[in-house]
Amino acid sequence: MENDNLNYTSIFNHFIENSIFTKKQTSIIYNKIVHEKRAGNISAGAYYRQLGQCRNKVKRTVYTLLLLRLLNVVDVETFAILNQLNDQLNVILNKPSDEIDNSTLSNVISLMDNVIRKLVLI
Repeated sequence: MENDNLNYTSIFNHFIENSIFTKKQTSIIYNKIVHEKRAGNISAGAYYRQLGQCRNKVKRTVYTLLLLRLLNVVDVETFAILNQLNDQLNVILNKPSDEIDNSTLSNVISLMDNVIRKLVLI
């Protein structure tokens, strides 16, 4: 999240817009994972409340993924495909901004959306 790379920001914002987490919650999760202290612009009570909400959402998301798999809403290949997609995104996100133009970035986001849409079987 500290990366100023335009590619990273565009894709990251796209993920947030399509996730169950807010930008603030995503920031809290990231900071917790990298062992950062809470930001000074949030009270301790609000931070720990948000952190609890994040933990609950993550736990519920994992259960939801397992439930969807049991119901055959996502197939066996889904998690492997998502891992491949994640690996490819990491390659793109680690390139300097000047190596990827806006058209390529739009194509990557579109491809990602299509892959996710095809993985959902309902």
